[in-house]
Amino acid sequence: MNKIFIFLILMFLIFSITAYAQKPRVILGAGIGEAHFKEPYHQNYNRTLSADTVYILTGWYFVDSTYQITIPAGTLILGDSASAGTLIIKRGARIYAEGTPQRPIVFTSKDPVGRRDPGDWGGVIILGKAPTNQPTTKQVEGGFGTIPNSDAMYGGSDPDDNSGGFRYVRIEFAGSVFSQDNESNGLTLGGVGRGTQIDHIQVSFGNDDDFEFFGGTVDAKYLVSWRNLDDNFDSDFGWSGRLQFVYAKRDPLIFDASPAGSSNGFESDNEGASPYTAVPRTKARISNATIVGPQSDTSIAVNAKYQFVALLRRATELSIYNSILMGYPRGIQLRDTLTQRAAIDNRLEIKNTSLQSLVANLLTLSSSPNTGNIPGFNVKDWFDGVAPYQPTGNIGSTARNVIDVGLPPEVFNLDRTNNPVPLPNSEAATAGTLFQGRLAGDSWFDSVWYRGAFDPSLPRSQQWDFGWTNYEPENYDPEQATNILPDNNLPATFNLGRNYPNPFNPSTQFTIDIPHQVNIQLMVYNVLGQKVKTLISGEMVAGSYIIEWNGTDDSGISVPSGIYFIRMTTNEFKSAQKVLLLK
Repeated sequence: MNKIFIFLILMFLIFSITAYAQKPRVILGAGIGEAHFKEPYHQNYNRTLSADTVYILTGWYFVDSTYQITIPAGTLILGDSASAGTLIIKRGARIYAEGTPQRPIVFTSKDPVGRRDPGDWGGVIILGKAPTNQPTTKQVEGGFGTIPNSDAMYGGSDPDDNSGGFRYVRIEFAGSVFSQDNESNGLTLGGVGRGTQIDHIQVSFGNDDDFEFFGGTVDAKYLVSWRNLDDNFDSDFGWSGRLQFVYAKRDPLIFDASPAGSSNGFESDNEGASPYTAVPRTKARISNATIVGPQSDTSIAVNAKYQFVALLRRATELSIYNSILMGYPRGIQLRDTLTQRAAIDNRLEIKNTSLQSLVANLLTLSSSPNTGNIPGFNVKDWFDGVAPYQPTGNIGSTARNVIDVGLPPEVFNLDRTNNPVPLPNSEAATAGTLFQGRLAGDSWFDSVWYRGAFDPSLPRSQQWDFGWTNYEPENYDPEQATNILPDNNLPATFNLGRNYPNPFNPSTQFTIDIPHQVNIQLMVYNVLGQKVKTLISGEMVAGSYIIEWNGTDDSGISVPSGIYFIRMTTNEFKSAQKVLLLK
C-alpha cells in the first residue's frame, strides 16, 4: 500500500508541474544574425541530420560537389531571416530529404507565430548537371556569385543526373530578395536531372515563385503551391520534365506589386532574350493540374497584377493536359509568334482541359515581343479543336463563372477547410481525359479518368495531400507537433488515440484531438512515475494531430525496453495510455 500511495503522490506532483522542454538546437551555416547575412558556408563532408534536433538554417549553406546531406523524416529546419538562411545543393552534390505522410520534413521561418512573412528566409535550391539551353553552366538567380566563394552554377550534359530525393517536404515563408527580379524561390530546380526524385512538396507563402525550373529534365508529382506572391510554376531555359497532380491556390491580397511584376499560374519561357530560339526548347508536359486563382466570382474585382492562369511566351512548347484552370481575371495567352507557331505545329498542346475566365480575356494573343500575331491564327478555334486544328476536348473558350466548373465553394477558403476536390457530377468527373498527343505511350503518367489534381470519387481524407500538408502555416507552432491533419470538421471532443504499433521499436505514433485552442501537456512517464519525455507543452489550436514518440528521453538518449505511460492533460481533460517498448 505504501508503494502504491507514494507512486500516486509522485504522479500527482508530476502532472501538477508545467514544464517546457525543447529539442536541442543546432545552427546550420555561418551563424545567426545580420553579421552573417548571406555569408557562405560550405559543407565539404557527408552530413546526416537528426529528427530529434531543431536546426537553424543561416546564411548561404552550400552542400559541395560529391557530398550529400541526409534529412530524416520529421526534421524541422528554421530559416533565419536576418542572415537570409538558404540551402543550396551544388552540382554533383545530393540531398536526401525523405519525409513520410505522417512525418513530413518542414522548412519554415524562425520567426514566431504572428510575425512570419513571405521572404523570411531564402528557400531550397537544388542544382544539377542536366542540359539547359544556356551556356554550359549558368549562375542561378538570387545574387549568387556576387559574394566571394558563393558561386551556384547549374547545367551540363547529363539528362539522367541524380541530385538525390526530395519527398514529403513543406517549405514555408521563403524567397529572400537580392535585387529586383533577382530573388530566390520556394523550391528552385536548376539543371536538375530526371534521376532526381521529387514528389509530395508543398510551398506556402513564397515571396517569389513557388516552384521554378531552370532547364533540366527533372520530373515531379504531387505538388502544392499555396498563397505565394509571384508565379506558381515558372519554367525557363529548356526545361523538358513532366508534372502530374499539382495544385495551386492564390490569395487575393498577395501578389507581385513591383512595377514590372505580374502574378500568374503557369508562366513559361524558352529563354529571356531575343531571338528566343535556343535549344533544347522548354517543352515540359503537365497533366492533372488544378490551378485556382484569387477570383471566386467574375463580379469580384482583384488587383490588376493578377493576370493569366497560363502565360506561355518566348517560344515555349510547354503543354497542359487533363487540367482545371480557373479563378484568374485572364485565361491563357500565347504571347508571340514563336509560341503560336508551336501551337499550330502541335509542339505546344492544351487538351482535355477545363478553363474559366472573364469574357474579354479568356484566350488572347499578343504582339509582345513585338513580332505580331500569325495571320489567320484563330486561338479560340485552336483551343476548341475546330478544323483545321486537331480535336482537343477542351471546355471554356467562352466566358463563364467559377461555379460552372464544379469545384466546391470551399476551394476558395484560405485555411484548413480548403477543399479542391471536384463534386461527383462535376465537369472534372464527367468531361473525360485523354493520355494521347505528347503524352502518348508515356507510362510515367498515371492514366486517370478525372480532370485536375484530385479524385472526385474519394473523400477529402483520402486525397494525396491529406495529412502531410498544412494549409494554415501562419497559425501553428512547428515545434509543438509532428503534423496537423487538414480535416474539414474540427474534433468535437478531446481524445488521446491508441498508439500504433504497440509493442514498438524504435518509434510509435498516435493521434490527439483538440476541439478548441488550449494549453496542453503531453508527457511520457515510466512505471515509477518519472517523466521521461515532454512531447508537447503549451498552447495548441484546434485540430487532429499525429504525434510520434521515438523512444528517447528529453536528452535524446534511447530509453530501455519496458512499459511507459503517455498522458495528455488540459484544464478540462485528462487521459493516459500504456505503451510497450521492446528492443
